Amino acid sequence: MSSFATAPRLSNAPQLLHELARPQPGISPQERVGVAAEWLRVSPYHCVPVLSGGILVGLVTEASLTTYLRQAPDGPERRHWLEALVEGTVLVPTAALSPLLNIESLLEALETERADALPVAEGNGIYYGMVGRADLVRELLRPLALPQIGGMATPVGVNLSTGAVSAGVGNGALILTGSCFFFAQLALLVLLNALAPALQPLPLPPAWRESVELALTALLTLAGFLGLIRLSPIAGFHAAEHQVVHALESHTPLLPTTVGRLPRVHPRCGTNLMAGSFLLGLGGAFTPLLGNLAYVFSGLLALFFWRTVGSWLQQNLTTRPASEAQLMQAITAAKTLLTLHELHPTPATPLRRLLNSGLPQMLLGFALGAGVLALLGLLIPPLGDSLRPHWQALF
Repeated sequence: MSSFATAPRLSNAPQLLHELARPQPGISPQERVGVAAEWLRVSPYHCVPVLSGGILVGLVTEASLTTYLRQAPDGPERRHWLEALVEGTVLVPTAALSPLLNIESLLEALETERADALPVAEGNGIYYGMVGRADLVRELLRPLALPQIGGMATPVGVNLSTGAVSAGVGNGALILTGSCFFFAQLALLVLLNALAPALQPLPLPPAWRESVELALTALLTLAGFLGLIRLSPIAGFHAAEHQVVHALESHTPLLPTTVGRLPRVHPRCGTNLMAGSFLLGLGGAFTPLLGNLAYVFSGLLALFFWRTVGSWLQQNLTTRPASEAQLMQAITAAKTLLTLHELHPTPATPLRRLLNSGLPQMLLGFALGAGVLALLGLLIPPLGDSLRPHWQALF
């Protein structure tokens, strides 16, 4: 395998390859040729890196795959050739570029190897990603690069936004989500208030009993609310939203088979903020026992564990494996977002960013849910009388 790790660097080209390289996924030498062919079909580089324990061992290229398949017999026998291992059939050696090379060195290497793209690896073979002429074009078109992407899962689909533009389900779905959250929270409060008289007081000293009961009530409310999300279509769309955002951020092909393998947990998910707020709010539950010192402990809990608890909640409650239909809706939204961003690459104003975040629409939906219920309470006095005890706790 040749290497350009010692090619000269030019001081007038500060952009280095580790800044341009994309973390294109690789396959194992023991992978089947048929799987390599599928990865090759969606690869933006027309080649797929082959890795062994994170070490680059070569590439599968269109040329190597074509040469191999041309030798295969026609008919059912060809299928057996696709079951062969990549190693020893379609694996070819390749040049490896140092991540510290600059753009001029990249152009020189591509010309020397007569290639459109080459892998980037350390001198010991540790793989960084792929880089090629397409990445140079991407660098020149950097104003069109995607900014930080936001998303919102609803009962009917995914909404994605760059701040300046949005795609996927529209305002109606976001308003519906806010109304669903209102009625879900109301239902939980009604259920808890109905069960409260049947529960026996805990056999603890008064201060301990009040603190533990407050903490348990908060925990049950949160678990019940998130459990309802888990049982609803929102959980599947929430997973699809996270996975498609991961795909956009890592330049992974927007296909159900690839997007569906990405993590359901995302570090920017609002569930993390919910977890932090819950941990911080535990201070209020334990003030009868510890006084203001309770907020010190809850603040430390929130500071150190909000992401850990948020990630656990995402994995186990606020998402569930997305169906193929849910993944396809999220992928369609992502592709539409890319198209709109290319047509409108200007930065978002603060007001547009707020509107495209989906939060105002959800708050409007929450208010509409409350308004509809209040109106029904006025028109149906028995209903209003039964709901009145829950309003104060809800707001």
